[in-house]
Amino acid sequence: MINTDIKSYFKDVEDIVSQCDRCGTCLTVCPLFGAKDIESSSARGKNNIARGLIQGVVKPSTEILNIANFCLLCRTCVDNCPSKVKTDDAMIALRQYFADKNGSPGAKYKALGTLMKNRTLVKLSAGALKVLRKVGMNTMIPHGMAPSEFTRKQYLASFAGPAALGSVAPMSPIKISDKSKVAYFKGCGMRMMFPDAVEGTLAILRTLTEPQLINNMCCGLPHLAHGLRTDFLDMAKENISLFENADVIVSDCASCSGTLKHIGAYFTDDPVWKERAAVFSQKIMGLSEYLIHVGYKPQHSVNTKLTFHEPCHLGRGQGIKKQPRELLKATGNFIEMAGSNICCGGAGSFHIDYHDIAASILEKKRINIENSGAQIVVSECPTCLVQLNKAAAQSGGKFKVMHISQVI
Repeated sequence: MINTDIKSYFKDVEDIVSQCDRCGTCLTVCPLFGAKDIESSSARGKNNIARGLIQGVVKPSTEILNIANFCLLCRTCVDNCPSKVKTDDAMIALRQYFADKNGSPGAKYKALGTLMKNRTLVKLSAGALKVLRKVGMNTMIPHGMAPSEFTRKQYLASFAGPAALGSVAPMSPIKISDKSKVAYFKGCGMRMMFPDAVEGTLAILRTLTEPQLINNMCCGLPHLAHGLRTDFLDMAKENISLFENADVIVSDCASCSGTLKHIGAYFTDDPVWKERAAVFSQKIMGLSEYLIHVGYKPQHSVNTKLTFHEPCHLGRGQGIKKQPRELLKATGNFIEMAGSNICCGGAGSFHIDYHDIAASILEKKRINIENSGAQIVVSECPTCLVQLNKAAAQSGGKFKVMHISQVI
């Protein structure tokens, strides 16, 4: 008997979790099961609990909500599951159910959602963090959320060799021409925490086109992930309208590009927004994805040993794996580290909510970076960069952390 307290959208969750045959493949790859060896940490355990909740065997409780929240949404389980069970989607739906049932996702997530939805507050926060960095007080911000950037200027002074590696490669078959209107989507995390990387992205784009700079809304991932679906949909509509005149929309944040590419899926039943949302999603490209498509060549050659941490939302979320590595191979001495595609434990606010677990996951990443011998670890996600900066500090300066736009 289906629990009548469960909303109609739980039909999608039932469709997802019913595909789980409990084989346990996910247990061998889930970073959380590796850090906290209990069944409910794994995708199999979460799917069983969701199934029980839908069938009325398990009652809604704070404990069940905590289990749904204790998920990185990294999709490692989905990638390795023989049936490709989308446990991450099921957990997002469970969180939404509890937020609706309780009247709110909780004060913390509500406050975060309010901040990220307000463009003025995001801009003011970015300015405040800039001042704190300038006066050396950024370390006062907890959880490493205001890291000191190793800037492109510092990088070039320390490592760069000769400029101009060659002419731009021939255009790829994708339908992007010199006349294509390219817009830049500025993510909240990039704007607030990594302004030098944003400038690096814009400098690269300006060598190829004249990017449209639009005062966009948040991509909405923090809202979608924490039971604020209405806010997510409202911001999606605003962004769709803002970027209607662009042919291509480039983001240097893997979480943003990954979320925006899936916007269309959330409007399939909306006759007013369905087509506009689908067109919008098809315009989105990650930075390294776009640069490889248009044949960009890095502007400096270095002997620096570089490695790449692959963000979950970039590799598993979008299938962008080769592109950033090709760019890094073209500019420096690229080394593939062990476990490069394993989650760093950042996962939005997870590293704040579950500090000790996130730290244990990060420790494995730090060891892999050090064992690679790399001098610079590069990524394409602000939350990953926050985590990796913590690892760099723990390493005692054995490596630096940079966004890909600062290196190429």
